[in-house]
Amino acid sequence: MTTPPPKDPAVEAEFTRKMVLGLLSTLEQKGLLSREEVDGIIRAARHAATPPAPRRPGAPAGPGTRWVKPGQPHEPLDRTTPVAIPDVKRQADALPEEEVMPVIDIDLQ
Repeated sequence: MTTPPPKDPAVEAEFTRKMVLGLLSTLEQKGLLSREEVDGIIRAARHAATPPAPRRPGAPAGPGTRWVKPGQPHEPLDRTTPVAIPDVKRQADALPEEEVMPVIDIDLQ
């Protein structure tokens, strides 16, 4: 006994699509389904056949955060380097006299 040749998935999918559309059309013509119900069934089938969009990371990350993709191994950060904390209390140096902008007072009448 010989086995039949493998079927092409694209041909099978097209046959199934046409058969289902024919059945839905027949049920609509017989009055068993309304036009809105047929549209809802077709819309639900399209939604189920569409792959979901890739998820985006949730919340904003803090400074220094490194995102790890699924399946990617975690690599810890090198925390041996000391962190320099800036001195925020220091006042900016005063501008020298030659850099001070002159003030021009003009009376427009």
